Amino acid sequence: MARVLLINPPSPERLGAPLLGQQYVAASLIAGGHEVRVMDAAGLHARLSDEEILSEVESFRPHLTGFGLFTRWVWHAYGLARKLRGRAGWLVAGGAHPTVRPFEPLDHGFDISVTGEAEQTILDLARQAEAGAPVPASPVRSEFIEDLDSLPSPQLAQALYDPRWYNSHGRETIPGGILTSRGCPARCTFCANYVTGRGFRYRSASNVVAELNAYNRRTGCTFFPFWDDALTANVARLRELCLCFEEEIEFPLGWSAITRANMVTRDLLRAMKSAGCVSVNFGVESGDNEILRVIKKGVSTEHVVRALEWAKAEGLMTACNFMLGFPQETPSALEKTLFFMQRIAPMVDVFSTLGVVVPFPGTPLYEDFHLRYGFTDWWLKEEYSRYVPLPSPEEIARFRRQYMDDANLELDFFRYSPEMRNLIRDCLRYKAEHNLSRMYAAA
Repeated sequence: MARVLLINPPSPERLGAPLLGQQYVAASLIAGGHEVRVMDAAGLHARLSDEEILSEVESFRPHLTGFGLFTRWVWHAYGLARKLRGRAGWLVAGGAHPTVRPFEPLDHGFDISVTGEAEQTILDLARQAEAGAPVPASPVRSEFIEDLDSLPSPQLAQALYDPRWYNSHGRETIPGGILTSRGCPARCTFCANYVTGRGFRYRSASNVVAELNAYNRRTGCTFFPFWDDALTANVARLRELCLCFEEEIEFPLGWSAITRANMVTRDLLRAMKSAGCVSVNFGVESGDNEILRVIKKGVSTEHVVRALEWAKAEGLMTACNFMLGFPQETPSALEKTLFFMQRIAPMVDVFSTLGVVVPFPGTPLYEDFHLRYGFTDWWLKEEYSRYVPLPSPEEIARFRRQYMDDANLELDFFRYSPEMRNLIRDCLRYKAEHNLSRMYAAA
């Protein structure tokens, strides 16, 4: 039995629930018979200093210590890894960032870099570390897991997470949502979803229902965000899932979905609503059809209008995500986006906050433009790793001021002209004012 410590490294962006991906890895290790501990240094109320993490390492003496790395905050993770090197057993990096930059973590304190889905690979590494085997000499490639039903439920790992990391009163940790599928068939040029891939794999309806019922019996939770990137990609499968929700769920289930405007019909949205869906988030990105074509979004503005009309007709809440500042955008394109926001606003309950484009490694958006605009390896620079959290909504003036801004605009990846910056701010302000008017009206 190996001793494994899983760390969600420090991050200025704080989390209100455990990371689902880390829970899956922890659950696989537990089911494999290993002793597992978790430290979530990015929890909303966690105050885990590097010294406390080092103290835990010294007392636990793990054979293997695993980090999940996200590009935006990798600078912080690398700093901690350098302090732990040689003191925490095998130091393993996994997640989205090592998948697209597999050799980089090896230059910043890690012994091993794992690409792809890690639930099965981590079991092999834990056994090797416990046995004293040589450290693998190159990045370890994980294959996509086809049988998602074979994965232990993430709730197996829930007890590892201190509720005080997420709730100041220390109440029971609630689930951080669920995944009923992995992968997305789309080819958007900005998307950094490389861990789960472009193929679409899904869990059986009975497997999902069993997890939801078990969570409810243990925690009393009745609402679950579904974090699937393309929940509606397989319509027949989703209809089966909805039917099972209606027939086999033991409590009044509520759930939210993320999908594409061209992957729904009114009949499908009606079936989702009947099965407990309360809100749908559509990725819109731009109000200019030419920009949608260039970024390979695969939808048009008319797809969006139609999907919103159907969703509202079925009584669903709606959210729309926009991204601003693509390098191909012109002032005219941004003006079209602002006009489109105004057009659909009566059908949108909430627009995404923030939204200024960030070019993540491995995407066409990064690979095609980093040399031209000089932001190569931007994530390794401290100035790109900062984040100012929103103040409390009770601090109305401060909250409104910061809510209407996006600090990513100041990073200026694509060297915006003054006119472009002003138009991006106009779009940000419009989204924020729409949301704030509804937020304070409901208060």
